Amino acid sequence: MHIESESSFDVVVVGGGIAGCCAAIEAARAGASVCLASASGVFSGSSFYPGTWGLGLIGPHDAADIDDMVETILHVGRGAATAALVDSFVRGIPEAIAALEAMGVSLKRPANPDEPQYIPCFDHSLRMWRGLERDSMERGFGRALCEGGVVRFDGCELLDIAMDGGCAHGALFFDRSAKRFRAVSCGAIVLAGGGVAGLYKRSLSASGNSATVQAIAARCGARLVNLEFMQVMPGLVAPRRNIVFNEKAFRFARAWDASGEPIARDVLEARSEHGPFSCERAGAPLDFAMEACGDEGMEIACDVGDGSPEFVRAFSGWLERECGVSASAPARIAPYAHASNGGIAIDEHGSCGVPGLFAAGECTGGMHGADRIGGLASANALVFGRRAGVAAAKFARGFVGECAGANARSETSGFASVDTLASGCGLDVGSCRDSDAEGIATKSDSRNGRCAGDSRFRSRCGSVSFEVEERAYPASGAALRELRETMSTHCMISRDADGLKAAANAISALQERVGEAAYAPAASFGSESEPASELMSVSGFAPSSSPCSDAASIAATMRIRLQLETASATVAAMLARKESCGSHYRSDAVQ
Repeated sequence: MHIESESSFDVVVVGGGIAGCCAAIEAARAGASVCLASASGVFSGSSFYPGTWGLGLIGPHDAADIDDMVETILHVGRGAATAALVDSFVRGIPEAIAALEAMGVSLKRPANPDEPQYIPCFDHSLRMWRGLERDSMERGFGRALCEGGVVRFDGCELLDIAMDGGCAHGALFFDRSAKRFRAVSCGAIVLAGGGVAGLYKRSLSASGNSATVQAIAARCGARLVNLEFMQVMPGLVAPRRNIVFNEKAFRFARAWDASGEPIARDVLEARSEHGPFSCERAGAPLDFAMEACGDEGMEIACDVGDGSPEFVRAFSGWLERECGVSASAPARIAPYAHASNGGIAIDEHGSCGVPGLFAAGECTGGMHGADRIGGLASANALVFGRRAGVAAAKFARGFVGECAGANARSETSGFASVDTLASGCGLDVGSCRDSDAEGIATKSDSRNGRCAGDSRFRSRCGSVSFEVEERAYPASGAALRELRETMSTHCMISRDADGLKAAANAISALQERVGEAAYAPAASFGSESEPASELMSVSGFAPSSSPCSDAASIAATMRIRLQLETASATVAAMLARKESCGSHYRSDAVQ
């Protein structure tokens, strides 16, 4: 299947959460033509996850607080964070918050900021705390995206990146609405596609977080760091599912283990100090007891009233108002995969170390380490989303050339015209070298102009085309379910070397099965193919009772291959951490 690029932009941003929106806005402000693509549409991802009231955001109180915050992050990160990146990160938070407010986003401020409940998870001190609420973010980001002329590709998931001369040069998407592939040429790409929680069967993460951008980046030559550090959070399984449980409420709760024995009061008190599980904290026994309760969850009852701290009352009010669940009603909770602390390694500008390829937000790593202080996930998305957008625009504009044609747009399609881009910059498209399209590259040669993947591409200055194999694995949905079961069994709270090795072997077997040459051609699937609900659920697509189109079946195969690669890298990182550092590391340390 030959797919020729139908549009061209200076910068393509992948991901509709805070990091992706910030990158697109700043790239447009820097003068770049920008496309923002997201599998679930703009205002999606964990940034806009509906299972909680919003997001906490922290930063240093003032200049005097910066050094302490940097030192605390490095301590909490247990030596797994990059010191220079952490320092640059913290120093960039005040500017990022000011830019957010200038965009018209209202930030929630506490009435009682000195309450100890505002001390962030794993921190030792109060910081500047702000709350990010979805409605305000959508309005502020929406205006800025519109003002910047950002073109949206809603419902489009990234499946491959074209490399030309060692530079990211184009992107291949699957359009879920049209059920077809779309290729876009560009001068730079920003990956902001979220973390890896979608690899687990129980996840407090947006359905669009399919854990594919990590593998795509690695195929292009980027490095992955700290993938072993996945935050595992308590969440409701009854009376509602997929809702974050506010850890501060543990102090006002009674809970019972699988045998009906009450959890000790001192354990509940200790567990109220942090949301994610940590094997190094005194509240860890609660998490092991919760895990032992299985899918049914741990029984818990909270005593939250008017005399409770502001932070607790704010959450319980949202829970009752928006979800119809009283915080004082009996409930059941279970461990959920929540947020990634690691991912694609970046520098302070969001560069992945591959020319033209940048990343930001939860798909990245290096600025947190083993544990992440509460409120820094949103700060990460803001700081590095903005920086990656500016850096990508500068790279793309330098690559294309500063000229009037660089921002030209087709009047009929709203997309940048490839011919206009080239001629406006004085480029002779015909004289540009075609990249070698023979064979499928491996990781070792991806830096030299090819990205290892399910497609082959040929590129010219300003255009790109992909050759996609027209065969598909007919059970992608079943493979994803098996992968999630494996990750949930061996890679959540309780881990040991034998279990991790079993997970690695299971994933390897799945990769062999999906990678077998004896696929049925997609055209032969017809009504016998897996239903769309199975194939599309991999990336959070809306279920359908009709059979998948050929393109959808091929896309599902490409997607599960990427997910298996990310999962394999994650388990390998967990095993390596166990062998080198033992259980000195936190939640994702092997017990």
